[in-house]
Amino acid sequence: MKKFIFISLVILFLQSCGYSPMYGKNQNVNFYIEKITFNNGDKDLITFIKSNLNRYLINDNENKFNIFAKINYEKNPLSKNTAGETEEFELYLEINFEITSKQLIKNLKIIEKFKMNNLADEFEETRYERTIKQNMARLVTAKLINQLTRFNVN
Repeated sequence: MKKFIFISLVILFLQSCGYSPMYGKNQNVNFYIEKITFNNGDKDLITFIKSNLNRYLINDNENKFNIFAKINYEKNPLSKNTAGETEEFELYLEINFEITSKQLIKNLKIIEKFKMNNLADEFEETRYERTIKQNMARLVTAKLINQLTRFNVN
């Protein structure tokens, strides 16, 4: 009986915690991105960033931005073992955005870094790196939208 009560209380608390995503509803955004262009860069990152910005591409608001982005992505070895095999990598992402609209031309530079351990299975390492790229793209997109909102207010 105690287990049943405990389980029902846990379920009750988890269902009514009131969690909502921070950037889930962007109701205060009164701009749109007319065009975003990427210079050569990592194809996965370009795909992830474009998919994250899709909701801002379709709008008929008068405040519009054109964005040109240069992506620099590197996977650098950080540490090696005695046999000379890499044990840890640093994933380095630098994106330079050139934002243009009627009122302004701004440059925005966003840098993200992540340390990743070398995995024995190459397939799993590639999958893990792809997941990290997806998370980096989310962070970069959130920072970009935050800056665009600030540019729009001023």
